[in-house]
Amino acid sequence: MKKKRLLKNKSKKSLKKNLNRIYKMSNLFNYDVNLQPAVMDIRSETLEPISSATNRFVFRLDQTGELDANSVLLFKAVSLQGDNSLDNLLRVNPYGGGLLAIKRATFQVGDYILNDVNDIGKISSLVDLGAVNKASQSKYNSHYFQNNFHTKTLDSAGNGVGLSTETQFGGAGTITYDRHRSAFDFGEPNNTDVGTRVNNCIITRDSSTSHQIGIPLGNIFPCLKGQTIPLFLFQEYRILLTIEFHDCALWVNQATVSTAMTCASGLVVPQDVKLQVDYIIYPSEVQNAMRQQTAQQGGLNLVFPDIIKIEKQIPLATADTEQKVEHRLGMDNKEVHKIYMLKQLDRAGTPNALDKILLNARCDGMNQEEYNVNIDGVDVFVEPKFAPSSQYNETSYCLGGDLSVPRPMYFNDENTIMSRLADSKGGLLGKMKPLCLDLSNGSAGFLGSGRQIGAYPIIWKYKRRPCGNTVSKSTNSPTDQYIQADLTGALNVDYFVYCSRTATIMSSSSGTMVNVAY
Repeated sequence: MKKKRLLKNKSKKSLKKNLNRIYKMSNLFNYDVNLQPAVMDIRSETLEPISSATNRFVFRLDQTGELDANSVLLFKAVSLQGDNSLDNLLRVNPYGGGLLAIKRATFQVGDYILNDVNDIGKISSLVDLGAVNKASQSKYNSHYFQNNFHTKTLDSAGNGVGLSTETQFGGAGTITYDRHRSAFDFGEPNNTDVGTRVNNCIITRDSSTSHQIGIPLGNIFPCLKGQTIPLFLFQEYRILLTIEFHDCALWVNQATVSTAMTCASGLVVPQDVKLQVDYIIYPSEVQNAMRQQTAQQGGLNLVFPDIIKIEKQIPLATADTEQKVEHRLGMDNKEVHKIYMLKQLDRAGTPNALDKILLNARCDGMNQEEYNVNIDGVDVFVEPKFAPSSQYNETSYCLGGDLSVPRPMYFNDENTIMSRLADSKGGLLGKMKPLCLDLSNGSAGFLGSGRQIGAYPIIWKYKRRPCGNTVSKSTNSPTDQYIQADLTGALNVDYFVYCSRTATIMSSSSGTMVNVAY
């Protein structure tokens, strides 16, 4: 009996080995590939606004497919001038173009807000375009925004870029705005702005002859950056996009010396405003998989950035006198990733020729300024950020790349002013100097990669010692070393805070439920 049992077990083992050998051999000849469904359809539609008021337009999206960052907001800038006195004199700003026209963008699902960002065109011109080479911007982004901005370095007079026609207080080696290659010619600064004209993309009185401007939705809705929004999951909700435009004085230049090259308020308005939407329709297997996630415990979570704008003021200062302020930013129970401090000298509604090149994109820098940030009672930096190079590094950390502007547009210290690296009256000196704080911790993904803020507000500690305006000796004299800009004015400060936001989509017997929270 034992002998028979042993033979039986041995035969079972040998059979099992043979089956394993056959299975392994069959794998060698198995050329089947497990392909995931990859057939995708894109449905494009041109949407007209369902509601339009003065500079405010509302669009309704279908609950179909997914929305990505490549859909485009289209509009034309049209002059309301009744006669032809301003024909060929108006154009969108050469630095930020039509992107500066967007004042507010809201992405709404039912009663829930995914994004609602004020002054989105201003912060987008920094975050999305700041780290991009200006030559590349003029070649690529100008197709959408109509921006076209170039600079040049002056040499001796008589070579087409001479001192007598291109600068008021500069000299050889000074970096100036290239009025011939850029979108707008602001004229000869040392000759009462003679030769002012529009080089291209003129704003006309007829929408049929004005150039069309396109703003990709990824530039004005942070929730679309790096991901898509599944519109097909919001069957029970209305999906609305609301776009509000700035007054034209913040984004249109006018070739008239008396207005400091700034368009008069209300003279230019957006017309033919529409939305070119691409609905990305994935295979049914992919959509069903997402629907199944909404039925699971916790539902489907969409994590995306949101931008909160906080407005503050800094009062008038005394020249060469230290001024300290503290601004409290309430970010209760929010995960903060980055903070951008953008400030502008208060012009009290009066256009200034120093602001003509950047208009609303400008961020005025001081000759001496420093900052530190206190979170939960502890300063982020051991010592305040004082050196412009250290401040520049922090800006680069936030942007994810070096801020790509000519050096004197960021560095506005006394050495830069005195060396005339930029003309103090040329509209470039210190016009792009944001102060930034990067709170990301290096973790993968967006949620969990920032700094969690408690109930205690963030305290931004700011200090400046502004210089006064001093003019000594003759204009454009090589021995004149005392030309300075007056930086003592009051400041309008905008803080743009990037924080995490989560939309939870859950399905139940009564339908789909959406909840949006920080």
